[in-house]
Amino acid sequence: MIMTLYFDLTTTLCWGGPPVGITRVEREIAKRAHGRTHAKIAYCFYQATSGSFYEMAPWLAEAVLSGACHLNRDDLLAADFARRTDRTEISKIVQQTAERSHPDARALALAHANVTNLTLEDILKARDSLSVIPVYWGDDRRPTPSFELVTKKIKPTSDTWIINGGLDWEHKDIRSIRIAKDKNPFKYVAIIYDIIPLLYPHYVVPSYVDVLKRYFGELLWTADYALCISDTTMNDVQTHMNEWRMPELEMDSWPLGCDILPETAHETSLSPRLTGSKYLLYVSTIEPRKSHRTIVDAFDHLIRSDQLSEDALCVFVGRTGWNIDNLLQEIRTNPSLRDRIITLSDVSDDDLVALYQGARFVVFPSRYEGYGLSLVEAMGLGKACLSSNTGSLREVGGDAPLYIPPHDVAAWSEAIRDFMNNDDIVSEYEERSINRYKPITWDRSADLFYERLNAKMAKQK
Repeated sequence: MIMTLYFDLTTTLCWGGPPVGITRVEREIAKRAHGRTHAKIAYCFYQATSGSFYEMAPWLAEAVLSGACHLNRDDLLAADFARRTDRTEISKIVQQTAERSHPDARALALAHANVTNLTLEDILKARDSLSVIPVYWGDDRRPTPSFELVTKKIKPTSDTWIINGGLDWEHKDIRSIRIAKDKNPFKYVAIIYDIIPLLYPHYVVPSYVDVLKRYFGELLWTADYALCISDTTMNDVQTHMNEWRMPELEMDSWPLGCDILPETAHETSLSPRLTGSKYLLYVSTIEPRKSHRTIVDAFDHLIRSDQLSEDALCVFVGRTGWNIDNLLQEIRTNPSLRDRIITLSDVSDDDLVALYQGARFVVFPSRYEGYGLSLVEAMGLGKACLSSNTGSLREVGGDAPLYIPPHDVAAWSEAIRDFMNNDDIVSEYEERSINRYKPITWDRSADLFYERLNAKMAKQK
């Protein structure tokens, strides 16, 4: 019997911004599944309120993978995805009356009633009986009957494989999935990015610590196979499981891709202020683990000691995370920093490429990473890079970056000063990125991912 491989897109389905980090990985690997495995490919999402996986309608999967649309998580949890089989004239009319663009849905329903054999009461009653969920196409909100989003509720069998690759602690009840596996022994594949909540819980939002510990505990018991994004992550997982005497979990690692290349940039909307300026760039969510504080303190010291030219800037690109309000307030009110540090979020891929290209150099002082995708992007674009020496960053960066301990503000100050003021040093490390780092495309990353998965699936036949 042919196996069915479902790629779970719950995270991407509920993600409204540009793909970054985990959402980029989920999207890039999922959309390359076709042609890389002999299994039947389909896409699904998980609804925690019903404890069920639903196969996504092809049009929705295609739109979500392209980034064209998304759902609100709360709407997803509240929706009734029961498949409608009575596709009568009423359901068609009801869908039209739900369109968000019409100023008076009741008047539209009345207009339809006037040209059909249905009464207005029948139409409105049918409309109200439907579960309608808003689908967001950019800024366009389109209420859509829930049954149009799914093909079916999935009833897993022993030939069913489901890949879990997203921010699942926000979307899933892993214990319920494990119980479901006991009843119907399908295969559950986990993509593991890191286990920071288990290793460094102080780097996690306090209210999430217990949630994430339970999540990873359940996940490692539930998964039949795991694919880790680095050897560092895989070794961390193995060490943790050994310490807690957990059952053996078969794992492999594979490298992530990087397709943010110069030729992909088109129109941009960058601030003219950045044009012609010397700026260092840090692309990352702004949160304590990422050590933006180190860069801020180093930059402040250099400005106050008059070691940087007036056109030297610092650019942070990323969404605002937790426990960072004091740092942002300091940046806004510090006379030395408020006009020299620029924060940006939700930038397009084109703008991101332009930011990388315009940067004098790129920094990545994170205290721990399971991979370090923005470091890979910077090296792939031939930029000079300064990186911390923790987690997977040495594994990923190889000999290309200059490595500095993440807490050593003095060392970061010295390096930033040298890279801002010395063209020869910048050129040397640009050459390192070009010659010592060989980018892996997302196509190649997907090849390696599905090679490992296919080998595992072949053992189960």
